[in-house]
Amino acid sequence: MLKKIIIKVFLILKVDIIFDRFTLLFESLKEHRYKIEYDMNFTFVNQGPGGFQISGEPNNFSMGEGSHIKSNTFIECSGGVSIGRYFHTGRGLTIFSTSHNWKNGTKIPYDELTLIKPVVIADFVWFGANVTVLPGTVIGSGVVVAAGSVVRGNIPDFSIVAGNPAIVIGERDADEFLHLLNNKCFF
Repeated sequence: MLKKIIIKVFLILKVDIIFDRFTLLFESLKEHRYKIEYDMNFTFVNQGPGGFQISGEPNNFSMGEGSHIKSNTFIECSGGVSIGRYFHTGRGLTIFSTSHNWKNGTKIPYDELTLIKPVVIADFVWFGANVTVLPGTVIGSGVVVAAGSVVRGNIPDFSIVAGNPAIVIGERDADEFLHLLNNKCFF
């Protein structure tokens, strides 16, 4: 009975809407704090529930001009994460730059050693929603990553990748890409 009364009062007061507005405000404050305190260059685009989190040492994270992240993003940058210019992503991005040492003969499932493996994402890369990037990954310029992909290793320039693990399923037209790049046709 009490639960029904509380819910009715909250509906009348529109508490859920107020909470959503405050959540957006807090994410905007966090974005500005990172920009000021760590001189980061990125834009947060709200696209539904879930904000963004930059975990680890923020000084190990960089993002180029015209790039953005969206809702429900988690970037673990202890090992270093560098994202180039005009990077676009869907919501649900996850990037890891460290891993556990499971290849040891002393403990299972892994030992105390943290493996540092920087992630580098070049300019003009586009990720679909819910992409995961594993430690040590290097992604070339103009790459397109399909939604839901798990990316690891070296991805050549202009590749189109998809899957878990992500594999090359096609290529962008390099001449067309370079023509658009040279004419500064950026979005």
